Amino acid sequence: MYLKSRVKIPDVHGKLIRLRRGDITYIKYEYDRYYNPEKKYTYPQRATIGKVCADDDTMMIPNEAFLKYFPDAVLSDMEDRTERSSCLRVGTYAAIHKIVSNYSLDKMLGQFFSKRDMALLLDLASYFIVEESNVAQHYPDYAYNHPLYSSGMKIYSDASVSDFFKSITKDKSTGFLNEWNAKRNRRERIYISYDSTNKNCQAGEIELAEFGHAKADIGSAIINYSVGYDLKNKEPLFYEAYPGSINDVSQLRAMLGRITGYGYKKIGFILDRGYFSRGNIRYLDECGYSFVIMAKGTSSFISDLILENKGTFENKRSCDMNAYGVYGKTVQKTLFEGDEKKRYIHIYHSISKDADERESFENALRERTALLMSHQNETVEFGSAYEKYFYLHYDKDGVFLYPEEKTTVTEREISLCGYFV
Repeated sequence: MYLKSRVKIPDVHGKLIRLRRGDITYIKYEYDRYYNPEKKYTYPQRATIGKVCADDDTMMIPNEAFLKYFPDAVLSDMEDRTERSSCLRVGTYAAIHKIVSNYSLDKMLGQFFSKRDMALLLDLASYFIVEESNVAQHYPDYAYNHPLYSSGMKIYSDASVSDFFKSITKDKSTGFLNEWNAKRNRRERIYISYDSTNKNCQAGEIELAEFGHAKADIGSAIINYSVGYDLKNKEPLFYEAYPGSINDVSQLRAMLGRITGYGYKKIGFILDRGYFSRGNIRYLDECGYSFVIMAKGTSSFISDLILENKGTFENKRSCDMNAYGVYGKTVQKTLFEGDEKKRYIHIYHSISKDADERESFENALRERTALLMSHQNETVEFGSAYEKYFYLHYDKDGVFLYPEEKTTVTEREISLCGYFV
């Protein structure tokens, strides 16, 4: 909650940064640093302590966190601002309100939340969409100059927002998702785009936070999060949060069970390469679902298939995918040993992707060569990323002499640039 005061921006060299979001510049204070011994990197820990005054960039309006880190600071009073801005930004509210009305979201949410909580939830959802942020401390600033669903357009503090999120139980979330999916038409065929990601979590005592395969590994536990989306009707269907240690392959089966529980029958799936595995493909067959799945280009079967068909379609106008800027070819083959039916395997080549991937690969190769050469005549060991592309020559005492490029490996990788399956 921001205080009705002004204060000189503290002069603490190297501890403050300014972060601009829209018309407001926030002041963040670095109160600690976290050193990750595995990454050998230090991560700053920061908190928002206020926002810069619009009429004086040397002054700031502090929040309650400011008093925690600067308890002896002298605050100057300022005139009370009106409860709401004299000019409200109504455009996005009108668009969001139309969606809420068309889908009867307020009535649906009203089955699981009190009138007050339902209105606050819609206000927060609008805030997340409009500001592209979920920082609770910034919500009062959004609420000051935007229309709200809350009774009397009341502006709730960031502490109230935090308390509200704590009050949302699993039963309420599940109940809403069940009701939402009950309204969908189960007779028509739909194509569900399903993907997941993960978020680093440094907070303690969160049951879902576990160590797993993070996309941006900073050495902390992670929470996995996935979304199912109906591509045909352009509607989200459900979301899931699950422990960080569970991988994409394991989660797919749980998701398919959930879809069945919602009553969907005529379904096709569009899946990312993270779900490409023999087990998942067999399970999709057993359930009778059709699917389109991005193949992992690093698998030997896929790279062999690309090289087998290389040169047979890339320059043929009949294979031009027109609006997509790629050339394509479809072949029928079994995917793996023991596969009981032939699959339609679509091979694509992009000229722009070819150029970008080749440039990136050759730059990386040059950088690795330069690094290896900088360690000549030293006793040093290199990781698998170097051994994949180079023969590393040492003398009898273990002193590194010189690298020799594995041209058969690098030329094969270059020949695969621009292709995807």
